[in-house]
Amino acid sequence: MKKYFLLFITLLISSFIVVFFNSTKKRYIKDFILTTNDSSNAIVYISNITQNKVKFNFSLNGKFYSSLNDFIRQNKNSTDSEQIVLDLFNAQIKSLVHENLFNERGVMPLLTLNSKGFAICGRQSEIFCQIAKNAGFPSRKISLNGHVVSEVFYYDKWHLFDVDRKTYFKSNNTILSYEKIIKDPLLFNQKRSKNYIANVTTIFKKYNKKFTTTNDNKFINIKKNNTDTFLLSIPPNSIFAFPFLPDYKTDFYPYNTKAKLFVPNGFNGTIRNPLILINVEGTGEIKINNVKFTIPKDLELLRAKLFLSKQFINQINIHSTSDSFALVYMLNPQFTIIYSKNKLHLNASDSLKVSLIQIKNKSKSIIKPMHIELLNQYAKFAFELANSLDISKLNSLEDIYKKNLKSYCIKHLIDTNMVYKRIIHLNKILNNYKKINFNEPIIFSVLSIVLYANNEQFKNMYLLYYKYFKYKELIFKYKKIKYQKKTHIQ
Repeated sequence: MKKYFLLFITLLISSFIVVFFNSTKKRYIKDFILTTNDSSNAIVYISNITQNKVKFNFSLNGKFYSSLNDFIRQNKNSTDSEQIVLDLFNAQIKSLVHENLFNERGVMPLLTLNSKGFAICGRQSEIFCQIAKNAGFPSRKISLNGHVVSEVFYYDKWHLFDVDRKTYFKSNNTILSYEKIIKDPLLFNQKRSKNYIANVTTIFKKYNKKFTTTNDNKFINIKKNNTDTFLLSIPPNSIFAFPFLPDYKTDFYPYNTKAKLFVPNGFNGTIRNPLILINVEGTGEIKINNVKFTIPKDLELLRAKLFLSKQFINQINIHSTSDSFALVYMLNPQFTIIYSKNKLHLNASDSLKVSLIQIKNKSKSIIKPMHIELLNQYAKFAFELANSLDISKLNSLEDIYKKNLKSYCIKHLIDTNMVYKRIIHLNKILNNYKKINFNEPIIFSVLSIVLYANNEQFKNMYLLYYKYFKYKELIFKYKKIKYQKKTHIQ
């Protein structure tokens, strides 16, 4: 009996020693300086050449955040309360644009910042409130009549921020509260930003009315700090590569860049990554919530599942049967900009190989990520157009051109032939959709691009709108697929 007891104690001590040394194993933390003479065709390769799965997070030129506290550390540049909040405000509005896709999946701040790069007002406001809360400031979001804003408490007062419209309102050098604004609507005319395309909305009565109709406005306090982490996993002998530029012919929405996780032929296992999966390449099998998809045969069914899911799909079981098998994820294009000199910070559970590879894009359908809210150099023209043109009761861009835009172009020495051709191109897209309201403030932003943008910028904006409406058609198609194949994809 004593012999077995001693054997048990020996095994117990051995197990403890193994667990102890594994738990105290040093992490692989390293900074890489990556240089290139052709940043437009450069791809970062993070390779796992070990025989073990490696968990890691990374940042590229200070972007991609491992947590909201990391976001705060990277962007806070002051000890003054208001300046800290402004630093965080400015960092967020430069990270996200307004877009109404994938919003049913909840807020998930890190997923939105690192993967999507876009959100509607409610999501953006809640993310900013959560960032402020993590930074030590009481915060709350305010649900208005069709819009959502944030308030942050410092200097013993509340201060209102609209991260979606990228603005706040000041009077006597003080950022105003919601209460101050609704008591005196004239304060909307006080000092505010006019540096962003998104700001154009704020000069319209419709925007002001969202604040002043107070009967349905609600306050929602942020009670807890966010503790989510951005932690990726890469299987043995696999490669995580990014950023691949959007392809307007094949990608569902040509704004985001893409990451691809290449896994070896024969791999069979589970992948968990905090990024939005949008496609699969190569041949193999995918299983999501116990539903199996054979790739490429069931690719359309899989995309329907991915696009129509009401929840973020975190766990994916895969079986690769080709060397080209890859999971394709969305990335925030504002975080994947490659410069001639770049710093990649890696924090991993084991060693990973990092390199910057030049890839020549042969496809003519590859474009640079573009969104109208990024063309802020044309904001002043959008404001000027909003103050100069009366487009009420007009029902198409062609009507706008004929009634008052043509004369505006002649007055400002703008090529009317070029403008008319651009108007006709856009009109072909917009006229196919009855829900377009040509009296919305966004029309002035669009017109500023039509009049003043260069050909590449206009082309990319045109393609963005074209794909946006095609995406709506795709969702309708996938809903039909889901209805017809309900037993298969649910």
